[in-house]
Amino acid sequence: MGRHLRSLVGLALLALSLLLGLYGLFAVLYRGDSGGNADTYVTFGGHQVDAQLAGAVALSVSLIAILVARTILRRGRRERSSL
Repeated sequence: MGRHLRSLVGLALLALSLLLGLYGLFAVLYRGDSGGNADTYVTFGGHQVDAQLAGAVALSVSLIAILVARTILRRGRRERSSL
């Protein structure tokens, strides 16, 4: 049961981190209606945040989450192969 739960958690974390990375990529590339020269903002938690900053943070968190998910999935695979 523990191995299956660990795999499920790892895959869910991987899927969520990929979605967060996609959001970060879109936020970094977002130019809004301004034509690209003015600062662009996204609404996050009811506050306006610079789109490039939000995208950079989202990409960084996504990368860390992908590495954690990979570690969880590898640890589960090692335990299966040792049995």
